[in-house]
Amino acid sequence: MPEPLVSIIIPVYNAEKYITKTITSALNQTWRNIEIIIIDDGSTDNSLAIAKQFKNEHIVILSKQNQGASKARNKGLQEAKGAFIQFLDADDLLSPNKIAEQVKLLLQNPEKIAVCSTVHFFDNQNPYEALPSAYEDSFLFDTDNPAEFLINLYGGDTNRGSMVQTSAWLTPTDIIKKAGKWSEFYLPDEDGDYFCRAVLASKGIIYADSCFNYYRKYTNSKNLSAVKTKESLEGKLKSFLLKKEHLLNATNNPVAKKALAHSAMDLAIIAFNVDKTLTNQILKVIEDLGGTSSIPVLGGKEIELIKKIFGWKTALRLQYYCRRLFSA
Repeated sequence: MPEPLVSIIIPVYNAEKYITKTITSALNQTWRNIEIIIIDDGSTDNSLAIAKQFKNEHIVILSKQNQGASKARNKGLQEAKGAFIQFLDADDLLSPNKIAEQVKLLLQNPEKIAVCSTVHFFDNQNPYEALPSAYEDSFLFDTDNPAEFLINLYGGDTNRGSMVQTSAWLTPTDIIKKAGKWSEFYLPDEDGDYFCRAVLASKGIIYADSCFNYYRKYTNSKNLSAVKTKESLEGKLKSFLLKKEHLLNATNNPVAKKALAHSAMDLAIIAFNVDKTLTNQILKVIEDLGGTSSIPVLGGKEIELIKKIFGWKTALRLQYYCRRLFSA
Protein backbone atom coordinates (compact mmCIF):
# COMPACT_ATOMS: atom_id res chain seq x y z
CA MET A 1 0.00 0.00 0.00
CA PRO A 2 1.41 3.44 -0.91
CA GLU A 3 1.90 5.93 1.91
CA PRO A 4 -1.06 8.35 2.09
CA LEU A 5 -0.35 11.91 1.02
CA VAL A 6 -0.12 14.59 3.73
CA SER A 7 -0.80 18.23 2.83
CA ILE A 8 1.17 20.81 4.81
CA ILE A 9 -0.55 24.20 4.64
CA ILE A 10 1.58 27.24 5.50
CA PRO A 11 -0.02 30.72 5.56
CA VAL A 12 2.67 33.41 5.27
CA TYR A 13 2.60 37.10 6.08
CA ASN A 14 5.85 39.07 6.44
CA ALA A 15 7.81 36.12 7.78
CA GLU A 16 11.05 36.57 5.80
CA LYS A 17 13.13 36.09 8.96
CA TYR A 18 11.71 32.61 9.68
CA ILE A 19 10.11 31.15 6.55
CA THR A 20 13.25 29.32 5.35
CA LYS A 21 13.53 27.35 8.60
CA THR A 22 9.79 26.63 8.60
CA ILE A 23 9.77 25.28 5.04
CA THR A 24 12.93 23.30 5.75
CA SER A 25 11.32 21.66 8.79
CA ALA A 26 8.45 20.58 6.52
CA LEU A 27 10.81 19.25 3.86
CA ASN A 28 12.80 17.33 6.48
CA GLN A 29 9.85 15.18 7.53
CA THR A 30 10.65 11.48 7.60
CA TRP A 31 7.18 10.92 6.11
CA ARG A 32 8.14 11.46 2.49
CA ASN A 33 4.77 11.54 0.74
CA ILE A 34 3.94 15.18 1.37
CA GLU A 35 2.85 18.25 -0.51
CA ILE A 36 3.54 21.72 0.82
CA ILE A 37 1.07 24.49 0.05
CA ILE A 38 2.40 27.95 0.83
CA ILE A 39 -0.11 30.81 0.69
CA ASP A 40 1.47 34.26 0.76
CA ASP A 41 -1.09 36.57 2.34
CA GLY A 42 0.01 39.81 0.68
CA SER A 43 3.43 40.05 2.33
CA THR A 44 5.26 43.36 1.91
CA ASP A 45 8.69 41.89 2.68
CA ASN A 46 10.69 39.18 0.88
CA SER A 47 8.63 36.22 2.16
CA LEU A 48 7.17 35.36 -1.25
CA ALA A 49 10.52 35.60 -3.03
CA ILE A 50 12.15 33.35 -0.43
CA ALA A 51 9.32 30.80 -0.68
CA LYS A 52 9.61 30.70 -4.47
CA GLN A 53 13.21 29.52 -4.13
CA PHE A 54 11.81 26.23 -2.78
CA LYS A 55 9.23 25.69 -5.52
CA ASN A 56 9.20 22.20 -7.08
CA GLU A 57 6.68 19.53 -8.05
CA HIS A 58 5.82 18.93 -4.37
CA ILE A 59 5.53 22.59 -3.34
CA VAL A 60 2.65 24.80 -4.43
CA ILE A 61 3.03 28.55 -3.91
CA LEU A 62 -0.02 30.78 -4.03
CA SER A 63 -0.32 34.53 -3.56
CA LYS A 64 -3.32 36.59 -2.49
CA GLN A 65 -4.10 40.01 -1.09
CA ASN A 66 -3.80 40.40 2.67
CA GLN A 67 -6.99 39.08 4.29
CA GLY A 68 -5.69 37.13 7.28
CA ALA A 69 -4.35 33.67 8.08
CA SER A 70 -7.78 32.01 8.22
CA LYS A 71 -8.64 32.92 4.63
CA ALA A 72 -5.17 31.80 3.59
CA ARG A 73 -5.69 28.43 5.29
CA ASN A 74 -9.07 28.04 3.59
CA LYS A 75 -7.43 28.73 0.23
CA GLY A 76 -4.84 26.09 1.08
CA LEU A 77 -7.59 23.59 1.90
CA GLN A 78 -9.14 24.18 -1.53
CA GLU A 79 -5.83 23.13 -3.12
CA ALA A 80 -4.97 20.26 -0.76
CA LYS A 81 -5.04 16.71 -2.14
CA GLY A 82 -3.81 14.88 0.96
CA ALA A 83 -5.59 12.33 3.11
CA PHE A 84 -4.29 14.24 6.15
CA ILE A 85 -3.84 17.96 6.79
CA GLN A 86 -0.97 19.57 8.71
CA PHE A 87 -1.38 23.28 9.42
CA LEU A 88 1.94 25.01 10.05
CA ASP A 89 2.42 28.69 10.90
CA ALA A 90 5.18 30.47 9.00
CA ASP A 91 7.40 31.01 12.06
CA ASP A 92 6.98 27.60 13.70
CA LEU A 93 8.74 24.26 13.27
CA LEU A 94 8.01 20.52 13.34
CA SER A 95 10.25 17.75 14.62
CA PRO A 96 11.35 15.54 11.68
CA ASN A 97 9.22 12.59 12.87
CA LYS A 98 6.11 14.65 13.64
CA ILE A 99 3.97 13.70 10.68
CA ALA A 100 5.24 10.11 10.46
CA GLU A 101 4.42 9.32 14.10
CA GLN A 102 0.96 10.83 13.89
CA VAL A 103 0.05 9.25 10.55
CA LYS A 104 0.99 5.80 11.86
CA LEU A 105 -1.31 6.27 14.84
CA LEU A 106 -4.16 7.62 12.73
CA LEU A 107 -3.95 4.70 10.30
CA GLN A 108 -4.52 2.41 13.28
CA ASN A 109 -7.29 4.66 14.66
CA PRO A 110 -9.50 5.83 11.79
CA GLU A 111 -11.80 8.83 12.32
CA LYS A 112 -9.68 10.18 15.15
CA ILE A 113 -7.48 13.29 15.29
CA ALA A 114 -3.85 13.27 16.42
CA VAL A 115 -2.10 15.72 18.75
CA CYS A 116 1.47 16.06 20.04
CA SER A 117 3.40 18.05 22.63
CA THR A 118 4.30 21.68 21.97
CA VAL A 119 7.68 23.20 22.79
CA HIS A 120 7.44 26.96 23.38
CA PHE A 121 10.60 28.88 22.52
CA PHE A 122 11.51 32.54 22.17
CA ASP A 123 12.75 33.93 18.86
CA ASN A 124 16.26 34.41 20.28
CA GLN A 125 16.41 30.81 21.60
CA ASN A 126 17.44 27.47 20.10
CA PRO A 127 14.11 25.56 19.97
CA TYR A 128 15.81 22.20 20.21
CA GLU A 129 17.27 23.10 23.60
CA ALA A 130 13.80 23.81 25.04
CA LEU A 131 11.43 21.25 26.55
CA PRO A 132 7.66 20.87 26.34
CA SER A 133 5.55 22.05 29.25
CA ALA A 134 4.75 19.22 31.66
CA TYR A 135 1.63 21.16 32.63
CA GLU A 136 0.36 21.39 29.03
CA ASP A 137 1.26 17.74 28.42
CA SER A 138 -1.02 16.73 31.31
CA PHE A 139 -3.99 17.76 29.14
CA LEU A 140 -2.99 15.51 26.23
CA PHE A 141 -4.27 11.93 26.30
CA ASP A 142 -5.94 9.23 24.24
CA THR A 143 -9.71 9.22 24.45
CA ASP A 144 -12.78 8.03 22.57
CA ASN A 145 -14.73 10.98 23.99
CA PRO A 146 -13.94 14.26 22.15
CA ALA A 147 -16.19 16.37 24.39
CA GLU A 148 -14.41 15.00 27.48
CA PHE A 149 -11.07 16.08 26.00
CA LEU A 150 -12.32 19.65 25.47
CA ILE A 151 -13.97 19.86 28.88
CA ASN A 152 -10.68 18.90 30.48
CA LEU A 153 -8.75 21.32 28.23
CA TYR A 154 -11.02 24.19 29.24
CA GLY A 155 -10.49 23.46 32.94
CA GLY A 156 -13.69 21.63 33.89
CA ASP A 157 -12.13 19.02 36.14
CA THR A 158 -9.37 21.04 37.76
CA ASN A 159 -10.42 24.72 37.36
CA ARG A 160 -7.17 25.13 35.44
CA GLY A 161 -7.23 24.95 31.67
CA SER A 162 -4.67 24.81 28.90
CA MET A 163 -4.32 25.23 25.15
CA VAL A 164 -3.24 23.23 22.10
CA GLN A 165 -1.34 25.15 19.45
CA THR A 166 -2.40 24.91 15.79
CA SER A 167 0.56 22.95 14.46
CA ALA A 168 0.33 20.26 17.17
CA TRP A 169 -2.62 18.63 15.37
CA LEU A 170 -2.70 16.30 12.39
CA THR A 171 -6.19 15.93 11.01
CA PRO A 172 -7.73 13.47 8.53
CA THR A 173 -9.25 15.29 5.56
CA ASP A 174 -12.61 13.59 6.20
CA ILE A 175 -12.73 15.30 9.62
CA ILE A 176 -11.66 18.61 8.05
CA LYS A 177 -14.66 18.40 5.72
CA LYS A 178 -17.00 17.81 8.66
CA ALA A 179 -15.50 20.67 10.68
CA GLY A 180 -15.96 23.15 7.83
CA LYS A 181 -13.94 26.24 6.96
CA TRP A 182 -11.89 28.40 9.26
CA SER A 183 -13.87 31.42 10.49
CA GLU A 184 -12.73 34.33 8.34
CA PHE A 185 -13.73 37.27 10.56
CA TYR A 186 -11.25 38.79 13.02
CA LEU A 187 -10.68 36.15 15.67
CA PRO A 188 -7.39 36.05 17.65
CA ASP A 189 -8.35 32.57 18.88
CA GLU A 190 -9.41 31.30 15.46
CA ASP A 191 -7.57 28.02 16.02
CA GLY A 192 -9.49 27.50 19.27
CA ASP A 193 -12.77 27.81 17.41
CA TYR A 194 -11.61 25.68 14.49
CA PHE A 195 -10.13 22.80 16.43
CA CYS A 196 -13.05 22.75 18.84
CA ARG A 197 -15.14 21.91 15.76
CA ALA A 198 -12.55 19.49 14.41
CA VAL A 199 -12.21 17.60 17.70
CA LEU A 200 -15.99 17.30 18.03
CA ALA A 201 -16.21 16.08 14.42
CA SER A 202 -13.83 13.23 15.29
CA LYS A 203 -14.37 9.99 17.18
CA GLY A 204 -11.53 10.65 19.57
CA ILE A 205 -7.99 11.91 20.14
CA ILE A 206 -4.69 10.07 19.77
CA TYR A 207 -1.67 11.51 21.57
CA ALA A 208 1.71 11.05 19.87
CA ASP A 209 4.18 11.46 22.73
CA SER A 210 7.43 11.05 20.79
CA CYS A 211 7.24 14.02 18.40
CA PHE A 212 6.96 17.78 18.78
CA ASN A 213 5.60 21.03 17.45
CA TYR A 214 7.84 24.06 18.09
CA TYR A 215 5.89 27.27 18.74
CA ARG A 216 7.79 30.53 18.44
CA LYS A 217 7.08 33.27 20.99
CA TYR A 218 8.31 36.84 20.97
CA THR A 219 9.90 38.95 23.67
CA ASN A 220 8.00 41.95 22.28
CA SER A 221 4.61 40.11 22.42
CA LYS A 222 4.32 39.95 18.64
CA ASN A 223 2.07 36.88 18.93
CA LEU A 224 -1.53 37.82 18.13
CA SER A 225 -2.75 35.77 21.09
CA ALA A 226 -0.75 38.02 23.45
CA VAL A 227 -2.34 41.29 22.26
CA LYS A 228 -4.70 42.89 24.80
CA THR A 229 -6.49 45.61 22.84
CA LYS A 230 -10.26 46.07 22.97
CA GLU A 231 -10.57 44.72 19.42
CA SER A 232 -8.49 41.67 20.26
CA LEU A 233 -10.49 40.92 23.39
CA GLU A 234 -13.78 41.31 21.51
CA GLY A 235 -12.46 38.76 19.03
CA LYS A 236 -11.50 36.40 21.84
CA LEU A 237 -15.00 36.71 23.31
CA LYS A 238 -16.51 35.94 19.91
CA SER A 239 -14.29 32.85 19.67
CA PHE A 240 -15.27 31.80 23.20
CA LEU A 241 -18.98 32.09 22.38
CA LEU A 242 -18.48 29.90 19.32
CA LYS A 243 -16.66 27.25 21.37
CA LYS A 244 -19.41 27.44 23.98
CA GLU A 245 -22.04 26.80 21.31
CA HIS A 246 -20.10 23.91 19.76
CA LEU A 247 -19.43 22.16 23.06
CA LEU A 248 -22.89 22.54 24.59
CA ASN A 249 -24.47 21.28 21.36
CA ALA A 250 -22.27 18.19 21.61
CA THR A 251 -22.74 17.24 25.27
CA ASN A 252 -25.11 17.66 28.20
CA ASN A 253 -22.36 16.96 30.72
CA PRO A 254 -22.83 19.62 33.46
CA VAL A 255 -19.06 19.86 33.87
CA ALA A 256 -18.95 21.43 30.40
CA LYS A 257 -20.63 24.58 31.72
CA LYS A 258 -18.22 24.64 34.65
CA ALA A 259 -15.28 24.43 32.25
CA LEU A 260 -16.65 27.18 30.02
CA ALA A 261 -17.36 29.46 33.00
CA HIS A 262 -13.79 29.01 34.21
CA SER A 263 -12.42 29.76 30.75
CA ALA A 264 -14.59 32.88 30.49
CA MET A 265 -13.38 34.07 33.91
CA ASP A 266 -9.81 34.06 32.63
CA LEU A 267 -10.95 36.32 29.79
CA ALA A 268 -12.85 38.63 32.16
CA ILE A 269 -9.68 39.11 34.21
CA ILE A 270 -7.69 40.05 31.10
CA ALA A 271 -10.40 42.46 29.89
CA PHE A 272 -11.03 44.18 33.24
CA ASN A 273 -8.54 47.03 32.91
CA VAL A 274 -9.09 47.35 29.15
CA ASP A 275 -12.87 47.69 28.77
CA LYS A 276 -15.39 47.49 31.62
CA THR A 277 -18.39 47.08 29.29
CA LEU A 278 -16.76 44.05 27.69
CA THR A 279 -15.94 42.65 31.12
CA ASN A 280 -19.59 42.98 32.15
CA GLN A 281 -20.65 41.11 29.00
CA ILE A 282 -18.30 38.28 29.91
CA LEU A 283 -19.51 38.20 33.52
CA LYS A 284 -23.11 37.91 32.27
CA VAL A 285 -22.10 34.90 30.16
CA ILE A 286 -20.47 33.35 33.25
CA GLU A 287 -23.64 33.94 35.24
CA ASP A 288 -25.74 32.26 32.53
CA LEU A 289 -23.41 29.26 32.69
CA GLY A 290 -24.03 28.89 36.41
CA GLY A 291 -21.17 31.05 37.68
CA THR A 292 -17.73 30.12 38.92
CA SER A 293 -15.90 30.49 42.21
CA SER A 294 -12.55 29.95 40.52
CA ILE A 295 -10.51 33.14 40.19
CA PRO A 296 -7.06 32.87 38.54
CA VAL A 297 -3.93 33.85 40.43
CA LEU A 298 -3.42 37.58 39.88
CA GLY A 299 0.07 38.03 41.29
CA GLY A 300 2.21 37.67 44.38
CA LYS A 301 1.23 37.18 48.03
CA GLU A 302 0.19 40.80 48.57
CA ILE A 303 -2.17 41.02 45.61
CA GLU A 304 -3.61 37.59 46.40
CA LEU A 305 -4.31 38.70 49.99
CA ILE A 306 -6.08 41.82 48.70
CA LYS A 307 -8.09 39.62 46.34
CA LYS A 308 -9.11 37.36 49.22
CA ILE A 309 -10.20 40.23 51.47
CA PHE A 310 -11.60 42.82 49.05
CA GLY A 311 -12.31 40.79 45.89
CA TRP A 312 -10.65 40.37 42.53
CA LYS A 313 -11.90 43.66 41.04
CA THR A 314 -10.29 45.74 43.79
CA ALA A 315 -7.11 43.71 43.50
CA LEU A 316 -6.95 44.28 39.74
CA ARG A 317 -7.58 48.01 40.08
CA LEU A 318 -4.80 48.34 42.64
CA GLN A 319 -2.45 46.23 40.53
CA TYR A 320 -3.18 48.39 37.47
CA TYR A 321 -2.54 51.71 39.22
CA CYS A 322 0.62 50.43 40.87
CA ARG A 323 2.01 49.35 37.52
CA ARG A 324 1.21 52.74 36.00
CA LEU A 325 2.80 54.52 38.94
CA PHE A 326 6.06 52.56 38.80
CA SER A 327 6.30 52.73 35.00
CA ALA A 328 5.83 56.52 34.92
